[in-house]
Amino acid sequence: MSVSLWISTAYLQQSPSTDKFVALLAFADSRETFEQLVKTTFNSEQTHYQYQLSPLKAEIFFQRHGQMWLAYQANGLKEGEVRVVELVGDKPKENFASETNYLLCHQINNVELLDRQFGRHPQIFAPDEIFKLLFPNTPIPPDMTQLGWSENHQEPVFPSPVWDENTLKKDITLFGEPLPELKCYFILDANKHKLLEPESFHCRIENLFQGEFAEITKEIGPYLVEVIPSPDYKAESELMGLFSDEGAMTRFNWHEELGIFIHSRYDFDTVLHHLRHFPVMKDENGKWFFFRFYDPKVLRNYLDVIATSPEKLNKFFGYEKRIIHAFGSGIGDSFYYYQIKALPEDTRNIPIILTDFEIKGFKDKKWLETREKMVGYILKTYPHVYSPLEQEQLIKHLDEARNKNYIYETAIVQYAVAKQSAVKNGRDFATLEKQLEQEFPAPLARAIQLFNLLNLEQENGK
Repeated sequence: MSVSLWISTAYLQQSPSTDKFVALLAFADSRETFEQLVKTTFNSEQTHYQYQLSPLKAEIFFQRHGQMWLAYQANGLKEGEVRVVELVGDKPKENFASETNYLLCHQINNVELLDRQFGRHPQIFAPDEIFKLLFPNTPIPPDMTQLGWSENHQEPVFPSPVWDENTLKKDITLFGEPLPELKCYFILDANKHKLLEPESFHCRIENLFQGEFAEITKEIGPYLVEVIPSPDYKAESELMGLFSDEGAMTRFNWHEELGIFIHSRYDFDTVLHHLRHFPVMKDENGKWFFFRFYDPKVLRNYLDVIATSPEKLNKFFGYEKRIIHAFGSGIGDSFYYYQIKALPEDTRNIPIILTDFEIKGFKDKKWLETREKMVGYILKTYPHVYSPLEQEQLIKHLDEARNKNYIYETAIVQYAVAKQSAVKNGRDFATLEKQLEQEFPAPLARAIQLFNLLNLEQENGK
């Protein structure tokens, strides 16, 4: 049986006058092993104990009882050791992030999308540079309609992604030499492509959801697809069109942002099993979330959030077994290829739970995107209030409004415009805001009043 982290809570009594409520953590292969470790430890210390919660695997413990922070108390815990964590006062601050960015990103910019490829045979699956990135050992099919194609065709060469030497060593240790070729997979978001018919695919395709829920989500679920760029020179790939412009009239197109690519040295079933942990996850309070990591923008934001968190990267990439070599996604006119550097040896194996750390990170990323749009809108709409040279001040006012719980976008914009109007007119904005607070306790209503008063004042030059 595999060894994993187990947790229970208990009351300890080292003397008649001392009584502690604690969590007990240990690595074990079963509940019986955990209980025997605890018994041996406390008998040697002549400490009386009584379980308050029965021992559970950490993942199940967190799903039922929260207390995710306990996972980080297992740092440096050795096999055969029982760690005692007193459960009093405030819980220790979770420290998911380090100072090191463990994410490697190879970026291809100014992607030239494929057109209808009339007159070319065979049609190509992706622009040359992306094709060689995804299928480094597959020749780009020459255009057989060109005179002298067999003699004149030369394989293009492009910069390769930077590989971390230590992850390469880990790969060699796991897979041996020569390393197995990287297999290419794609997670296809059926919710964005309403006419998807998985049963019509000749290549391997499976819903990430399982059982009855897979049938329920048949038309909207995320599907793992085996990517075969050109089965032969007579047939097209099942996914032809993913790199095509909308005008190419292909089955799919680039602008739909239908999913993400995956590189792995493992077979389809291993990758499928790993990815099935993520589309639906619980948070620390046991609430279920749909996690659309297969959306290119969500993937980009998520990886940016966890880039300095070895524990999160370890779980998401399946680093211990090197299941995911890389994720790839296209956004705008760029293609991103994400790998990770070697993680520290003592990186903890945490449960798959959407923690407050990640949720806050998503909210912060969303705010930055929203704020950027607000800045553009305000500079264009209210040039008499903010000049381009005052953009830094504008950002400060937008952040200030958000921190004061002016939640709605309209209220945040109105707050920022009103505040700058007050500054330019020598008005005491803080006092005015406080006066309106009593009459208009709701931030949205208060923002409207501030805006109407101060922005009109600015326009009228009072």
